[in-house]
Formats: sequence, structure tokens, C-alpha cells
Amino acid sequence: MKQLIFLLLSIFVSSCSSVLNSTKIDYLTSNYCQPTIEYDYSKLEIPKQKNLKQDSILKANLSLHDILISNAIGIETYLTQYLQIKKDTLKRLVLKQKITDRLILTSIEINALASELDCNGERINKLSDYVNGLNNKKTKNLTVASVTIGALTTVAAVLVKNNNSSNAVAVSGGLLSAGLGAFTIAPKGKKIELKLQRNLLRNIWYNDNSNGAYPNSIWIIINEKQFSNSGKNDLQESIKNRWLQYNFDGKIDAKTQTLFFDDGGIYTADDLYTRANMLNELQATIRSLEQDLKSLSLKLNSL
Repeated sequence: MKQLIFLLLSIFVSSCSSVLNSTKIDYLTSNYCQPTIEYDYSKLEIPKQKNLKQDSILKANLSLHDILISNAIGIETYLTQYLQIKKDTLKRLVLKQKITDRLILTSIEINALASELDCNGERINKLSDYVNGLNNKKTKNLTVASVTIGALTTVAAVLVKNNNSSNAVAVSGGLLSAGLGAFTIAPKGKKIELKLQRNLLRNIWYNDNSNGAYPNSIWIIINEKQFSNSGKNDLQESIKNRWLQYNFDGKIDAKTQTLFFDDGGIYTADDLYTRANMLNELQATIRSLEQDLKSLSLKLNSL
């Protein structure tokens, strides 16, 4: 009787949630996806000679969408000069090359940011799979133990001739089997501590790019309502609203906000899965900005 109770208590203690501390997950918990160097934009010249004449020239030749893209990537002045020059072929070629260079740079920025998000999504998803694997293995072991103990209890109760002893064995075995069954219904599960030094979700949630994690051109685009399909909310607002509604059921407490959008903390497998989905969703939005560049590129080729 005492041995059965001791076994039940031991299983209860071992089934409580615990934070994994293994060298096997050290690599995945460190952010190997972040850039190895800090990008230097200080020498990137952005022409800022906007005036009424420039506005009128651009409006006469480009859609509002393409004008806004031109502004975001810093080619408005080059475009104005290009549209004004008709006969100087060499100067037109130089200006078009500057415009093309800026388009290529913006495309590289989009793909670099999307690649970092993709890398982090895969990293966090792998962590989630690892924790889920451990939890599933524990649940399987508890299920097997519960069935085994239930069967042994039945056999023992039949073999024990003393009624009092038989009843004691049956009750103790039943309690132990039921306890193990309860653990499989609501397993505590393993967790992982994850510190977030570079959190790309944070910029979107707080609408703050003061740390420069997003290139300026991309940040301008995702904060302009004209680049969203609805035209009512910009991309930053739309992403945040989707996260709030579909990942947090319309409300979020301070602890969860810190976990996902600040410095991190202790994650369950479900938390990790949610974070991976959010990273992948943001990645898809960033990649879609290539469509806006395509619109402007097609227009430039027709000028």
C-alpha cells in the first residue's frame, strides 16, 4: 500500500512542468538568424529636393501608388530629372542606373529581412517540435503505465484471498491508475526559456523602429495605408490586428505581451508554435512588398 502511494507521488512530481536545461537546445535558443554585422546606411545618399514642380511632374506621369513607392525608396528627385530630360541620352542613362540601383537595393533589403524572419520561424518551429516530442513521449509512457497498473491490480485483487487485503489492493491500484490517467488528460509538459535580444515582432506590435531593425524604406511602406488592399489600415496595423484577434483571442495580458513582444521568457510548446506562425506570417507580408516594386519597375520601363 505504502509502496503504491510512494510510486504515485513520484510520478506526480516527475510529471510537473519543468524548464528544459540541455546543451541540445542551446543552439536553437541562440539567435543565429540575426545579421552578423550592423548595416551602415550613413553613406547612402537620399535626395530630398522635393518641390511643387517635382510633384506636378510625377503626378502627370505616375500613379499615387508609384509616387509613394518612389518616395519610400528615395528616387523622387532622380525620377523628376529623368522625366524632364528628353534629348540627353547619356544623362538619362546615368539617372536610370541610379533609379535601378535603388530598386535593386530595396529588393535586397526586402529579401534580407524576409530571410531573417524565415530563419527564425524555422528555428522556433524546430524548438516547438522538440518540446512536443518530449511531451508526447511522456504522455505515452504514462498511458502505458496506467493500463499496465490497471491490469496488474485486477490480477492481484483476484489472487489475494484476504478480503481486506484484496480491497486495499484494488483501491490503491485504482487510485494509481486513475492518477496516471489524469496526467495524460492534462499533462504539464516541458518548457523552454527563450531570451529575445533582437525581436522583429516588437517593432510591429509597438509601431516603433527606433532600433533600426527594419530598413527605412520598408518601414515607410508598411506604415502607408495606400499599400494595403483595404486602404483603411496600413500593413503594420493589419498585422497587429490579426495577431491580436487570431493568436490572442482579442486581448492580451502584460505577461504574454512581454513573452512575445519584449524580452521573452518561459515558453510552452504551444507558445513556440504560435511565435513561429507569427514570424512566418510577417515574413509573407514583407515578401509581398516585391509586388509594389514590380508595379513601379513596369511603369519605368514604359517611360
